[in-house]
Amino acid sequence: MLELKTVGIAFQAGRFPEALDKISTLWEKIPNPKTEIANSYLVIEYGVAISLKAGDLKTAEKWAALATSFTAKRQDLGEVEFLVGKVAFERGAIEEAKRNFLIAHAKSDGRIFEGVDRKYIGVIL
Repeated sequence: MLELKTVGIAFQAGRFPEALDKISTLWEKIPNPKTEIANSYLVIEYGVAISLKAGDLKTAEKWAALATSFTAKRQDLGEVEFLVGKVAFERGAIEEAKRNFLIAHAKSDGRIFEGVDRKYIGVIL
């Protein structure tokens, strides 16, 4: 996952198109089934984060959709639902965000919302 470091450098420098290109290339290099490869979910999280920071909601939505295939493979603490909910919120799909945030909240006993932007928890309060 050394390649993630170069993605992070481009992201930190504000070179979002470059970071998105690099993360997409990295995703394509991961063999199938990607759900069986360690750290492949982390690539999705980077893809969402970069897309959101770049204001590219369509790409963020594509990355979030990939996350759903990891639900069964992850120690299910609501990370997938939170990620999908976050993208839905940013797209203005508040009901979809709320559904996902409620699932994430239940699975994590609320811990998933610790240290994140309060606007997300506000959807379910």
